[in-house]
Amino acid sequence: MKRKLALLLSIFSLILILSPLTVHAKDYEKEDTLSSESIVVYNIDLGVSVFRKNHREKFSPGSTAKIMTALLALEYFENRLDTLVTVPYAALRGLEGSAVLSLKENEEISVLDLIHATLIAGMNDAANTLALAIGGNMKNFTDMMNRKAEEIGAFDTCYFNATGLSSSGYTTAYDTARIAAYAYENDLFMEISSKRFHTVAQTNLHPAVTVYTRNSFLTPKSEYYYRYAEGISAGYSNEEGAQLVCAASHGNYAYVCVAFGSKKDAGGTIGGYGDVKNLLSWSSGNFAERKILDRSQIICEMPVRAGKDVAHVLVVPYKSVYAFLDKDTDLSKITLSEQLYYEKLDAPVQKGDCVGFVTILLDGIPIGTAPLIAKSNIRQSTGGSLMLALEKVVTHPIFIGSTLIALSAFGILIFKNQKKRMAIAKKRASEESDK
Repeated sequence: MKRKLALLLSIFSLILILSPLTVHAKDYEKEDTLSSESIVVYNIDLGVSVFRKNHREKFSPGSTAKIMTALLALEYFENRLDTLVTVPYAALRGLEGSAVLSLKENEEISVLDLIHATLIAGMNDAANTLALAIGGNMKNFTDMMNRKAEEIGAFDTCYFNATGLSSSGYTTAYDTARIAAYAYENDLFMEISSKRFHTVAQTNLHPAVTVYTRNSFLTPKSEYYYRYAEGISAGYSNEEGAQLVCAASHGNYAYVCVAFGSKKDAGGTIGGYGDVKNLLSWSSGNFAERKILDRSQIICEMPVRAGKDVAHVLVVPYKSVYAFLDKDTDLSKITLSEQLYYEKLDAPVQKGDCVGFVTILLDGIPIGTAPLIAKSNIRQSTGGSLMLALEKVVTHPIFIGSTLIALSAFGILIFKNQKKRMAIAKKRASEESDK
């Protein structure tokens, strides 16, 4: 039974991992004022989104592609970030008019400097150089990017290059939030992406040069500065608008907000920055992890056969259950739906035996689940084992089949005897009539 409980707990854990949790939140009161076409606010610690607007709408990855490029570089060159790579000509093609570090063919530069240039300043030649150093060619590298996206759970994302410059490829705000949450767990990624500047060391073809962040959330003199911002990425194109990815943890939890599609208004202001700041502040003040089921709560009682002086056992949750909810959620609206594996139990029953599971619902929507277990030990009564053994014998298919065969044979024997007696009686009657 203990093994069965362990297996069931593993299944429950897998379900929770594969199934996005629903967060019951009050509506964002300023939603009508949002200028971004697609937004997601994602709780990194719990893996749940607390606000979504058109979160599955597809956009070109734009500058967010460099998040994946840098992630792969950090993982591929782990513990050898000081490796010098040689810039190939292929890394420099097709970048006219975009942000570049002005690298030259055959220039030798460290991986760490390339990652800094990619994440801090969005340098496209640096991103391409990393991609070709890892994959050998862009096709191989983008295959790696797409496999990593699927591994993270970003199933609506497809990259066609390391920079996101072309309109090819697609992603969603939700997928980008998942990828950013993954990146947040990489300490070096966050350290680099939150820097305001970095000095790239002298190379064989260039003197040292300082690159500065293009992320206005991190720039104190910018009208978009957000003092709680921790990185990760900010970009803009005339075609796609803003591609903003900002992490913050000034409350009890770490959040990432992704906002796509806001464009400059008549005054040149990009409203997406305000969307992100307002939503991050709103999220940190309106949600909390709340207990929705206590492990001591009695869910039901189950009949127990052959129990010593006891005919029922109490059923309770295996553990307390918590959910990430709006702080104003009325927990009195919670209802429980239990499903038991058995109609009744046979003694002996061990405390902790798994007997089913319970689903916790709020306004009819599942927000949690837990295995159900027996609350106490139930010993078997004297003679109980004999009674259960006899019942098992008489209900066993072999016993039932043998009994039916025996009854059939007995019936046939009775029928034959009766038929024989009738024949004898008929013969006697015939003999008496002849006399």
